[in-house]
Amino acid sequence: MSELVGMKVKFTVIKNEDAENYLDERDKSELSRILWKIQEMRHQNGKPALNTYLVVNIDEPYATDIVRIMQANNHWGPVNDPNQAELKFDGDMLILPETEEAIK
Repeated sequence: MSELVGMKVKFTVIKNEDAENYLDERDKSELSRILWKIQEMRHQNGKPALNTYLVVNIDEPYATDIVRIMQANNHWGPVNDPNQAELKFDGDMLILPETEEAIK
């Protein structure tokens, strides 16, 4: 999906089923602690502790329609941020930088 080139990665999404299937009890406990800390700090900063989001996988046939809706509402566009890795695509394959140095 060429619309994703240069987009800022603003969110980290973990499928609940993946966490359940691939994390052991210690990992789940650590993840829970991290999420709790983020909620508490957001609350202390006067923000809602939890936000709820809609998530669309880019391989869904309607993903391009969602991008167009977001563009029409000024919620989509490339961002030049030196702290963000740029997404690159080779056909339908997402290519990520191989090292942390490549992210700089």
